[in-house]
Amino acid sequence: MITYKVRHKHYISNLYLPEKKSGKVVLLLSGLPPSNNINNILNIFLNTGAIVYAPSFSGMLDSEGLFSVKNAIKDVNEFYNLATKTKIRELYYGKNIEIGKVKEIILVGMSFGSIIALLGHKNKFNKMILLSSAFLFNPKDFPTKKMGKDFNFQMKRLLYLLKNAFPYSCRMDKNSDVEDFLMGKSYLSQKKTVIDKLNNLECKTLILHGKNDTSVPFEIIKSIQKEVNNYDVVWEYTESSHSTNSYKNKEIEIITNFVLHKNNNIKF
Repeated sequence: MITYKVRHKHYISNLYLPEKKSGKVVLLLSGLPPSNNINNILNIFLNTGAIVYAPSFSGMLDSEGLFSVKNAIKDVNEFYNLATKTKIRELYYGKNIEIGKVKEIILVGMSFGSIIALLGHKNKFNKMILLSSAFLFNPKDFPTKKMGKDFNFQMKRLLYLLKNAFPYSCRMDKNSDVEDFLMGKSYLSQKKTVIDKLNNLECKTLILHGKNDTSVPFEIIKSIQKEVNNYDVVWEYTESSHSTNSYKNKEIEIITNFVLHKNNNIKF
């Protein structure tokens, strides 16, 4: 694996190159706050020959601007433009990096990045993978009151971290929509919005969730699945936890087969 840092407009992204390119490009959207501990999931995609971009949302880490949910959703379209490039300039030394012909672009969201991928997706991407997805935020939408209350408490702690952690990973102004979103008050974080988006997807989508996920219990995803009638969406449940570092052979096989068109449950 070769790693670079590249710029596209005001966005900064890590770029990971495999030993042998397959023409596939993966756009990897992080959770909230972003984690640098993504080697496990990176290796799955790199082993398929995919080039991986891990861009920062506006106002997050080293990308310019302010972080908000609406800005992050808009960013997805610009990330698509980044993924179509056949060459890109390295940030620090100006080296031109040859990407080559792009045959397929796969959008991947992790946790918070999953709902941003879903809401920002405009059916331009060839495929989408949503991992450990944080889909529901309104306590009233959860399968049980306790589950909704527990998740709401998690989001309050996350908000405190985002607003008070130093160095700041997200730059938000006082009018940011992040709090309304995470507290389930925004129309963007309602169950109906998520279900409508899933039902109207026009690309093959894999939703992979762990039965041992304590951050986003898999019962939440099961409750959403019951209301989605879209044969382009494939649901897989494994023994993993919330972190992609818990992925073992089963998860690696599911993701690899999906990327390589080898999943028997999917018709391409």
